[in-house]
Amino acid sequence: MPDDLVLKLAITPHFAISIDKEDGTPPEVWKLCLDYRALARIEEATGLDLKKVSDWNNLSSGKHFPKIVWGALQRFNPDVDVERVLDILNPEAQRILSDRMFELCFPGAREAYQKVLDAQAAGETADPNVPAVSVTT
Repeated sequence: MPDDLVLKLAITPHFAISIDKEDGTPPEVWKLCLDYRALARIEEATGLDLKKVSDWNNLSSGKHFPKIVWGALQRFNPDVDVERVLDILNPEAQRILSDRMFELCFPGAREAYQKVLDAQAAGETADPNVPAVSVTT
């Protein structure tokens, strides 16, 4: 049937972080995954839709980000609660995690943006919009 749509499942992108407890015990490993279940949990907890670039601009470090990390942990580390995330997070970790999670939501966006910046630095216009076609009669 040529009109049928076939969805091929793939491994959902995720990444792991090691939590160094600084007490000599082995690191704790957390896996973060932004599947749709995580996105729904995060939206319910924060009111933000992470599939909208504009909502990334409105993230609050203390109010939203721990809940985002918590939501992303639920697939592989459901035992980690928001309080534990708050115990672990710091501003340096937030920057690193935020960049990685943005890349999960918008694969290739960073490279595309860098390409525009490089083109602008080279003096190119780097306008991604194709000029509109005009028809005269």
